[in-house]
This record gives sequence, C-alpha cells and structure tokens, in this order.
Amino acid sequence: MNTPRRSCPWLVVALWLSATVPVVASPVIVRVVPPGAPRGSTVEIELSGSDLGDARELFFQDPGIVVERLQSAGGRLVTATLRVAADCPTGPRKFRLRTRDGLSDLRTFRVGLLPQEAEVEPNNAPATAPVIALPRTIAGTVTADDVDCFRLRLEAGARIAAAIDGMRLDQEMFDPLLELVDSRGFIVAACDDHPLLAQDAMLAATVPEAGEYVLRVRESAFGGNDGCVYLLHVGDFPVPHVAWPPAARPGGEIEVEWLGDPGGVFRQRTRLPAVTGLEGLTEIHPLRHGVVGPVAVPLRVSPLSAVAEAEPNDATDKATATAAPAALLGRLGASGDVDWFRVDAPPGTTWHVRSWGRRLGSPIDLVLNIHRADDKRERITGNDDGAGPDSIAEVTVPAEGTFLVRINDHRQRGGDEFIYWIEVEPATPEVTVSVPPGRGGSQEGLVACVPRGNRTALVLTTARSNFGGSAHVSFAGLPTGVTTAAADAANAAPATIVVFEAAADAGESVALASVLVAAGGDGRPLGGLLQTTDLVVGQPNNAAYRSTVDDRLPVAVVDAATIHIEADQPTAPLVRRGSLELKVRAERPDGREGRIRLAVPFRPPGIGGPSTVELKEGETEAIFPLAASPEAALGEWQVAVTAAFQPKDKSRGDGELVVASRLVTLRVVEPLVTLAAEATTVEQGQQAKIVWKMQKPAGFSGAAKARLLGLPARTQAPELELPADAAQLEFPVTVAADAPAGTHKNVFCELRVTVGRDWVVQATPPTQLRIDRPLRPSPKTSEATP
Repeated sequence: MNTPRRSCPWLVVALWLSATVPVVASPVIVRVVPPGAPRGSTVEIELSGSDLGDARELFFQDPGIVVERLQSAGGRLVTATLRVAADCPTGPRKFRLRTRDGLSDLRTFRVGLLPQEAEVEPNNAPATAPVIALPRTIAGTVTADDVDCFRLRLEAGARIAAAIDGMRLDQEMFDPLLELVDSRGFIVAACDDHPLLAQDAMLAATVPEAGEYVLRVRESAFGGNDGCVYLLHVGDFPVPHVAWPPAARPGGEIEVEWLGDPGGVFRQRTRLPAVTGLEGLTEIHPLRHGVVGPVAVPLRVSPLSAVAEAEPNDATDKATATAAPAALLGRLGASGDVDWFRVDAPPGTTWHVRSWGRRLGSPIDLVLNIHRADDKRERITGNDDGAGPDSIAEVTVPAEGTFLVRINDHRQRGGDEFIYWIEVEPATPEVTVSVPPGRGGSQEGLVACVPRGNRTALVLTTARSNFGGSAHVSFAGLPTGVTTAAADAANAAPATIVVFEAAADAGESVALASVLVAAGGDGRPLGGLLQTTDLVVGQPNNAAYRSTVDDRLPVAVVDAATIHIEADQPTAPLVRRGSLELKVRAERPDGREGRIRLAVPFRPPGIGGPSTVELKEGETEAIFPLAASPEAALGEWQVAVTAAFQPKDKSRGDGELVVASRLVTLRVVEPLVTLAAEATTVEQGQQAKIVWKMQKPAGFSGAAKARLLGLPARTQAPELELPADAAQLEFPVTVAADAPAGTHKNVFCELRVTVGRDWVVQATPPTQLRIDRPLRPSPKTSEATP
C-alpha cells in the first residue's frame, strides 16, 4: 500500500470539466483552390495547410462528388481530381482529408450551375480587364489592396445580374463588395451585404444604354489576402431572396411568389422534398423565362398546418386566432408594423415557439414576445436572436388556456419582403449531445481519430429540455472494428465521456456515426448529436460568422499509436473534502522517446485537480491527483485518462498522438468521519489544545491517521490516531514565543483511512486558532513619602 502524498488538493476549486481532450497536431486545411466547380465537370483542386502529408482519403459527407486522384505534395499541399456528378446537389459539399494520423478540419466545396473559368491577372483596371462571356462563374482571389475587374458588353435595356460567394466559401473572413460601373466611371449598381447571402453580395440592374460595363470585385475595406478566394456568378438570371409563402408540407407542391428581384415579383410552381436535412430547410433555384438563378433560396419544410395573419392584426383585440400546434405565417408590411396572434392550448402545457425569418432570406430581425391573454396583457417571455438570427421561446400556457404572440422587427422596419414563419409545437423531453468547441472557436478535437489497436476519448456536453434523468448514449454506423464505451449522462452533470476502441486488425477508414440518446430508465429516444462547427471566425472575440450543424460524428481509424495507457480502477472511494490518487501506467511499445501529457478531460461536478500531469522520458507510471469539493456530486462516475505523446524526434513526421485508457469508476461518497472544532485561543510561548468532536459515528473500522494542516509558522502538533469509536480528538499545539500573532482561520484536520490497498484521504471544515501576545505587566506605582 502506497503512502499518500502530503498535500491538500481538496482546497482546489473543482470544475466539472478541466478541458477538452488534449489538442494535438492534426491535418489543417486553410485553402481550397478552386473553391468550387459546376455540375457535370471534372476539376483539379489544391488543398493547402499543415500536417497534410501521407494523405489517404478525401472524404465527402454526402454523395455527388467522386475523388478520382489524391496525392500529397509534402506536408503543406495535397492535389486531387474531382468528378462532380451531373445531378449533384448544388451548394456547399462538406469534406475532410484523412491522413495516416487523423482527420482534417471540416471544409466545403461549392457546386454550382454555370460554366466556370479562372480569373486571369492582371485585371486591376478596366483597360486590362478581360471581356467575359455570359453566363459565367469566375474563380478568383482578392489579394491585398486588389480590385478585380471584368468587362461586359451589353445592349441597351439588357439585364445583368451578379452574385458572389466569398465568406460562404468557408475559408476566410472575407467581406466582398460588388460594383457595376459604366464607361464613364459612374456606379450603376452596388452591393456589399445581402439579406440572403449575409456578408456576400448580389445585385441586378437593367442598363440604360449600350456599351462596355465593368464589374468590380474588392474587399469592402480595400483589404484582401491570398485567402480571399471567391466564385463570381454573372449573367441575366433572376436574383430574388425570399419566397411567399416561405414554407410548405413535405412532398407538397406549391406556387411561390419570388420577392426581392429588382425586376419585380414573379411566380414559380415547385415541389418540396419529402425529406430534408437537419434544419428542416430545402433550397430552390428560382426560374424565370427559362433562366435558372445560380443562387438558391431556402424554404421551410414543415408538417404543421399554417394560419396566415388576417389584417388588421396590429392590436391584441384584433389578433389572428388559431389553436396549437400550428404554424403562424405573415409579413410586416410597413415600418412600425406589429402582428399579433392568439394561440389556444390546454392550461399548464408547455410549447416551443420557434421563428424563421433571416434563415429564409427575409431581411427581418424578428423579435418574439409572448403575453397573457387577460385584461393586463402581462408579458410571459420573449426573445431576440435566440436561434441565430431568428428567435425562439418556450411558454407554459396560463390558466386562461390561451396566450398572445407579438411579432415585430427589432429596428421597426417593414416591407413586402419582411416575411416570417413561426411554429408552435409541444415541448417534449429532449437531450442532445455535442463535442465542445476547441480553443478560440477552432475545430480542434471535434472528431474521433482512433489508432488501430488502441483507444481515444471524446467529451460530450449535454443540452436538456424537459428531461432531468440519466441519459444513455450509443452509436451506430461506426467504422468496422471500432467499438465504444460511453458513460451515462447523469442529470447532475452537463457532460459525459465516451471511449472509442479500434481492433488491432481494423482497417484505416472513416465513417459518419449516428448518435442516439435515450432515457436511462425506459430507453425511450430523447435525441442525438447536434454538433455546431464554426467555419469562419473573426473579431470581436472570435465570433462565428459561418457555422454548420451536423447530426453525425466523423470517426476514423488511423495508424497505430506509439503509446498505450491504462488507469487502475480505484479500490477506495473519493470522499467530499477528500482526495484520491489515480494511478496511470504507460507503455511505449516501439521505444520512442518523448514526453507524455496526461489529462482527465471529463470530471464529475465538484471534482478538481491539475489540468495535466507529465510523464518525462523513461517514465512509465504516474499519479493523477483528484480532489472533491464539499459539494461534489455523490454517486458512481466513469472517467478516462487521455495521453498526448510529444515525440522527441519528429523527423519521422509523427505529430502528437492521443490515446485513452478504459473507463474507470470513481465512487464519490460522504466523508467517512465528521469532525468539528471550536475556535481556540492561546498566547505566544504557550501550549493550546484543539479539540475535534465527532459529529456522527465513524464510517470505518480500526483507526484513522490524523494530522493538523494549515497551522501558522512556529507552531507544531503531532500526528495522532483516531479510533473509530472515539468521541473526540485532542491535538496539543506548541506555540513558540515568536509565532505570528493574529487569527489564523484555515486550520483543519486531515484524516487518512486504509481501504483495501488504497487510502481514503479527507479533510474537516476549517477552524480558527487565535494567537495573542502576552499582556505586559503594569508598572508599579511608588508610594508617596510622608
């Protein structure tokens, strides 16, 4: 049995999560050139970044693009040949690069409709600008202080439209600006940001006279760099940005009015798909006079019955009435417009109220407020921007069995394009999980890379709605040879941990695994993965300007790791106000030299300790100290230890590799002994007694070792034994004559009890020791002589 280290780790302020799994060097793609291609084409692309050597697979999350060739050109460049199917869905196609050691960050490749060509430099001035044939997509780059020019030869009355993919290529914080300039240098049309395209731009104009026009592309603040790549679409296509109605039932056919095109409103019949993606949106390319717009417009697909606003409904007594569940449909037709709906539902039931506006291309900045439908119209709840640019709220129906929904624009704007779609649905029990984001909003550690014959681990944070019990996490569709061991997500903790293990003979591969979250008791489904990945971040504070959401987790089997670790199952519990030493063993099968950083990425609520513990070269065993606060969550908790290997010799091209131990169980219990002591006072140079009294019977047999900690300098007390049946424990404290005077408030008793092969170490609440200076004798008064 090992003697515990003389420390008081219980004083550490414990957190539920020390960090995510340690960050290691994984493949990073910073540039994709060209960033897209049209349907039915074959294109050569270059991926540049870091740690790209030994590329094994370019993995697209969905079908439609075939990788015909893949080749590494050093650690910073990969080239590939892509064949885009003629029926490939348009828009961003998500992909990752798998190398020998891991998966890259998530990137997108944009599939379009128009013939595509590369920008030809120099084109910074109209005189050197090429004349482009229409329609066309141009792949280019805005470097520092660059202005790219493209000449257009147009007849009088001709319509010209342009749209640019810049920020939406998910590579760079790039805010492009478009300008259409006539031969005299006057701006005919310009656009910076657009309601449908956010920081990207789209414009359309009818030119008054024949001649040459120049389309200019630049960064809005005259910036730029090698990462400011773009796809510029030019033609006479329609450019609406929102549909009316903006939603329909799955598989339903509707006629929509396209709004926002300078050429005016036009109509199109379209059928919505029966199945949509995670966010319940589909995208439709507008069609007018046989010309298809390259920029698709989103529509909501919903099974709910819709009720359209009935004007006037700008006052509570004129509210459009419906019964939940339902979808509320309308538009803020003019500045200052406010719409009211009255929704009937059973008293005491809880409902989600979710809005769609900006996500459908509407310029509306929608604000939701929910009020009681009584005489006072008291506000119950409200929200602005709770669902990204749109709003979401949850309401419990008051006793009158109805509530009012108030809709307005944050800046009191309005117009024909300010449409909205709001869904009122029952609030059902739901639990979703996600991998916490990396530092600074990065994508570090968002995927599971499992070395062959080894393990890795991911922390999963939980988001709960109307459910307070234990939740079980399971996986389907893992790569062949990969298994998982997942700790149940307890109600007391906002996270859990899962360990992935790959068999020694598992082939290197990658798959998108489905995640199921079910109730721990009856197994009813509660949700799954809801993973947000930030693609473009910037100022202020690394804010996310482009993100995507997925419901499947990338899991890859990679090359075997150079280390293997195990954590010993503790035989003793971890008590509140106590500590525990988790023993970790490391193996280095190939004898590689280097340091190993150990971490416990998931910790139960109230359990703390160091962020990492290091194993130096040659060391194979370590102690990872854990400490429990007085409020640590009781019960059995599963944790794992992760290890990041930092090789001394990096000439072999190995980055840091992360492996994990099997899950071990921490049993967090109440203190085995409850002692309390009253404040003690003593003078310098004297001896005091600090008496600890037993508050309840001891939960152990035999005797515990006890010592005082936190004593001031120049004082000392012996180590004692506390029999299990003792009523109190008296510590004699010797106080030197020069011991510091004052009140010392953090004196406590540390107890150590043997359990099996281990120690249970716990501490008492602190008491006070006050040290006084001795009183000086009063001077003798001399008697007066008669």
